[in-house]
Amino acid sequence: MHNLSAKSAIPPAAPTGTSQSSTLSERLKNVLDDKRGVQKAVPIDLGRYLNESQLLALHSLEGFGWQLSFVRRPLFMPSVVVVSNPEANQHAVLEEDGSVNLKPAIEFRH
Repeated sequence: MHNLSAKSAIPPAAPTGTSQSSTLSERLKNVLDDKRGVQKAVPIDLGRYLNESQLLALHSLEGFGWQLSFVRRPLFMPSVVVVSNPEANQHAVLEEDGSVNLKPAIEFRH
């Protein structure tokens, strides 16, 4: 059994004057600043967040170039499913009944 020290688990900081893209503290700050924390934008278990109507609509939309962008999962509130069409540079909300709301009342960060 090997005894790993904490020092070996953390990558070394780049020496001053090097062109490393970011330091460990900068990367950690970016993770903390991200509002979703460590959650993925698209959860692996979609069936937990999308109902049957939304899943069927999503499958249909994918045939027209739309894709699932992210699922907002606010505490104690229903999930908000956001789809996008990269060709048309559009975002929309996939409503609970499977309809597509092209003018949702939410703001998107870019």
